[in-house]
Amino acid sequence: MQTDHPFLLRSQKAAAALCFIAAAQSSHAQSALTLFGGVDLGVRMVNNSAGTTKGMNSGNNYTSRWGLRAQEDLGGGHKASLWLESTINADTGSSNPQFFDRRSTVALSGDWGEVRMGRDYTPVFRGYGIAEVFDFAGLASMTTIYNGSASTVLSRAFKGKTSSNGRTNGSLQYFTPDSLGGFHLSAMLSRSGDGNVSGDHDYKGLRVGYSRGPWQTAAFAGSTEIRISGGNYRIRGGSAAYRLGTGKLTAGVVNMRYLDARQTNYTLGLIWPLGIHQVKATWHHIDQAGRNAAGASIDRNDADLMAIGYVHNLSKRTALYGTLAFIRNRGQASFSITGESMGARPGGNARGLELGLRHMF
Repeated sequence: MQTDHPFLLRSQKAAAALCFIAAAQSSHAQSALTLFGGVDLGVRMVNNSAGTTKGMNSGNNYTSRWGLRAQEDLGGGHKASLWLESTINADTGSSNPQFFDRRSTVALSGDWGEVRMGRDYTPVFRGYGIAEVFDFAGLASMTTIYNGSASTVLSRAFKGKTSSNGRTNGSLQYFTPDSLGGFHLSAMLSRSGDGNVSGDHDYKGLRVGYSRGPWQTAAFAGSTEIRISGGNYRIRGGSAAYRLGTGKLTAGVVNMRYLDARQTNYTLGLIWPLGIHQVKATWHHIDQAGRNAAGASIDRNDADLMAIGYVHNLSKRTALYGTLAFIRNRGQASFSITGESMGARPGGNARGLELGLRHMF
């Protein structure tokens, strides 16, 4: 992607000016403004059975980003807030075409909960994210098992475009307050015809959960009506995390359906800190069933993703890291390392190694 496009340059200059002005004025305003983000760069070597790639990659341990959060106390227990967050492709210095691609929301909250509008994570994403130990970044990211080209369900439903699993545009959400004894609920409605997914669609999502003591749990469901191809894409599941001192064990199961194709994902995860060191491990099993668009069976097109990672914390904001990942495909499955130009051949395996540096602010 070229970085000298006039619109991109204007957007970058405007964002920089906004940051400067906001930072200069924040101490005089009643609202609180925070500039946040981080840069993560590393070297990566991946073999996806169709070929080997080597190079520098952004966002292996932490998605490189920058953002602004602001909050104003309106009195009477009410607060207004905004959140703008953009991905940084740190290896090239560019941003994504959808500038605030990660989040763009405004919200009103009080003792009754929170109402939020804009582009945001879905309740389903927040639900299955409990079981993710690699922060949706790098070789071991859970996004691999939601690969739109390898997953028959997602490729049939969304025709190669971004699915509604992670984020959706133009959403309206409600979150319950934190005063329900650990129980919580969030619900989302979204209608979008902007090409974020395959044609016009209506999205509905719900998450209920319990977080108290060492436990964090959630059950979730989402439905996307896809008018251009017909039918509803449905996703549902549950996840849990249990803290063991400073460590954490996670587990989750997610089922996706579209027409006569199904995919069930099983996840186990571990995070274990040892002083300034941290070890991560995960296993994902992908079980596909039903038929593809041509009517052929996909019952044997399963896969496993296994990964182990190490993080050496140099400070609270800076770390060195390394990750090893391996994907085993069965039948005609072709799941591959996310973000690589060469995918795995049907039935072929994939493996990768990445080493890098992360700094957050």
